[in-house]
Order: sequence, then structure tokens, then C-alpha cells
Amino acid sequence: MDAFIVIYCDNINSILLANNPVYHAKIKYIEVHYHFIRENVLTREINLIHVNVEDQVVDIFTNALGTDKLRKFRKMFGVLEVDLSLRGSVDNSNSTS
Repeated sequence: MDAFIVIYCDNINSILLANNPVYHAKIKYIEVHYHFIRENVLTREINLIHVNVEDQVVDIFTNALGTDKLRKFRKMFGVLEVDLSLRGSVDNSNSTS
């Protein structure tokens, strides 16, 4: 059965920990919502897939990005780059003297 939810994660250790059915003392103090994710990974309702940190498109919402990375992620989302001017245009031909 395919997972209902796919989560792309750039942290391999998190994926390995979530997929490991053995309880470790290291995870004793991890917050409850992480245990919820882990349980759902083990029941195959959530599938964690590794994505390279350079391709983690969600960074557009959470990190300050350089121009190249911003353009790359914007393109992945399908957002168009439009050149606009905040000054507008001024037409002096209709002004009254």
C-alpha cells in the first residue's frame, strides 16, 4: 500500500530514526508530535523521502536565499518573474498651466 502522505526531508538521520521500529533511549525526550510522525511512518501512512538540501524548495518560505536559489525555487513553483516599476509613468501632456 502506498503512503497517503509524502514528506520530503533533507535530514537522512531523521528519516532513518523514523523508519527504525526499535525504541532508542536517545528519542526518550523527543516531543510528542515527532513520535506521532514516527508511528505513522511505521504504519506506512507517511512516507519520508530524502531530498538534497540544495533542492529543498520549502526553503523559499523559511530561509533567506541568494538570487540564484530564489530564482530556481520560484521556477519550480511556476511563479513568473515580472519586471514592474513602483514609480509608474507620468504623463505631463494633460496638465493644466
